Amino acid sequence: MVDSGRIVDMAQQHPDSIRTLEQRAIADATRPLAQAIADAQRAAGARWIRETIGAQVPTRLQEFIDYVRDLLKHAFAGRGKQAQRTAERAAFNGAQLGARQATAIAHAIQQTVPPISVEPGQEAQQAVEAIPSAVDQDHRHALALLTTASLTAMGLAGLNSAFTRARRAVGRIATGMAVAITSAVSHAASLVARALGDGVRLLWVAEADACDACLAYAGLHIKPGGKFQGGLSLNPQRTVFITAITGPPRHPRCRCALIPWSPNWPVDGPPLPTLLRQRAHANRRP
Repeated sequence: MVDSGRIVDMAQQHPDSIRTLEQRAIADATRPLAQAIADAQRAAGARWIRETIGAQVPTRLQEFIDYVRDLLKHAFAGRGKQAQRTAERAAFNGAQLGARQATAIAHAIQQTVPPISVEPGQEAQQAVEAIPSAVDQDHRHALALLTTASLTAMGLAGLNSAFTRARRAVGRIATGMAVAITSAVSHAASLVARALGDGVRLLWVAEADACDACLAYAGLHIKPGGKFQGGLSLNPQRTVFITAITGPPRHPRCRCALIPWSPNWPVDGPPLPTLLRQRAHANRRP
């Protein structure tokens, strides 16, 4: 009979694997736009310096603004769709990872997992599909800051503020990627739990440095297709996530995980939910 502490040790390695996949995928997805924006800002800044020798702003300011707008248009061209395609691949990889992790837990408790068809799930797909519109929105907001009034009043700081606003799109891509990956991992775990049959539940595993909200879910479990209650937190004065959810992520960049579990599965030692709760409280930052 396997020791329950060993199973929990295995499960608590899952968030690290999710983090590794997430970081690699986010770097791949955000690098093209981040580099394009940086190149555009260098070109805009160089022209600004050339055209403001002895002046506060370029003499032909509207012409300069049109030039910068074209730079941004080129920088953003196709980047949202490009990031979406990268996110689709990452979500599929997340689903594969989640299935492998859940299957390994079941095998460690001597449970046989029937063959399943792994897919990322609806929540991951929604996160992926939202990326192009988010990128386009930040592009439009950056362009809106490029006006003769703002550059006349703020000078080079006004120009830089437009590029700072444009860079928010990079963060939006990263957030969408993170949500898609963790959602896909959770969905795949639920597919494994369903395949294992009646009575198998989904058990929440909090990452080691999780926030108070996520730590409150450690050791809780639901039936596949069910929802974890919203509004939980180990800090009652900071309850910010009130919606019920089917599983991680509880918030963007949440790397908690789900594992299949049944109270009828034989393990030696304290039940897995108890151990997960104990470790969550032990890991809580003061």
